[in-house]
Amino acid sequence: MVTFLGQKRRATTLPPAVEIEIISRLFGAAPQIICIALGLIIGSAMMAAQTGEAIYAWLAAAGVATSGWRLANIVGFMRRDQRVALTLTEARRWEKGYAYSAFAFTLVIAVLVVATFRTDDQSGEDDQGGHVLSIGLVMALTAGSYLRTLRFWICATLSTVAIGTLAAAFLLSGDPLYQALSILLLVYLISIYESSDFMIGQFEELIIARRELDLASRQDALTGLLNRRGVDRLLAEACQSGEPLALLMLDLDGFKQVNDRLGHAAGDELLRQVGKRLGALMRSEDVVGRVGGDEFIVLIRGKAGPGFADSVAARAVSAISAPFEVMGQPVRIGTSVGVATSDGCGSAAPDLAKALFDQADAALYEAKRAGRGQYRQATTLYSVI
Repeated sequence: MVTFLGQKRRATTLPPAVEIEIISRLFGAAPQIICIALGLIIGSAMMAAQTGEAIYAWLAAAGVATSGWRLANIVGFMRRDQRVALTLTEARRWEKGYAYSAFAFTLVIAVLVVATFRTDDQSGEDDQGGHVLSIGLVMALTAGSYLRTLRFWICATLSTVAIGTLAAAFLLSGDPLYQALSILLLVYLISIYESSDFMIGQFEELIIARRELDLASRQDALTGLLNRRGVDRLLAEACQSGEPLALLMLDLDGFKQVNDRLGHAAGDELLRQVGKRLGALMRSEDVVGRVGGDEFIVLIRGKAGPGFADSVAARAVSAISAPFEVMGQPVRIGTSVGVATSDGCGSAAPDLAKALFDQADAALYEAKRAGRGQYRQATTLYSVI
């Protein structure tokens, strides 16, 4: 899509996680909202005292109401349960609340612009103080919007309403200077469209690049599974949710011999196949990771009691013991599994995550001691209140 001055820089569609992050950043503008709200409220009150016009008193009250609405929306967003991840539908609902309150506030400023020029018509004098107030508020609102509002439809709408109203008032004033300024205001409006498009496009690219780097840092390059860093983060998030968990640590039996006999390329291919075979056993909500040379981890969420975890461990042992074909050669290996479970995590989630790792590792050690193709359950079922 081409804009006034060139190719549109904003993405037509965004990954849901990126869009959610951008929407969430709307709610960090409380200081700016408070500053411009004070300008509108105090300025309208001063105009009411100076002119005796009731409209300015009403505008001051409307400024209080719309500013309160905007701040209440921000407070509500910040006070929601931060442990529960936003869905895209929920994020867009919050975005609409932010946008509608911002549009209402913009309409109050637009009415103030009209009121100052109406006062001119009634008094026959040029109310310079009212014009300065109107111009200052419009410029503060629109400049802050294109710098902070990373959603183009919100920025473009409120800028069009605010600047369009001011430009129309200048154009209809009959004053050649104001009429000339109305043209400059329209040029300024176009520059806001372009600047907002450019800044939002740059920010979207930055977020996407950062997320790609973050994903790469949490992903095992060989298998495409999560690495230890990724597993640690996911386990911490799962613990904070308070859901039952099971952690399975797997160590391949006989992998070193295959690697020595067929070479590292064959060993790498075998590890990829093991990762795929484990992934095929799991539910969509479960996670498989590779945390060492021939060590894998399975994180089971929700339905994670000892009996269910044991059944998953038994299926993993059976699946890995089935023959593989690596570089045209039949290969047989096995796996030992250590299992640790928790019926829920609470305020001590970081301690519990470490405890689960330690217990699963100890159980894995017992399984290795018992012989090839064994699994062992940790003796302790953790419950943290």
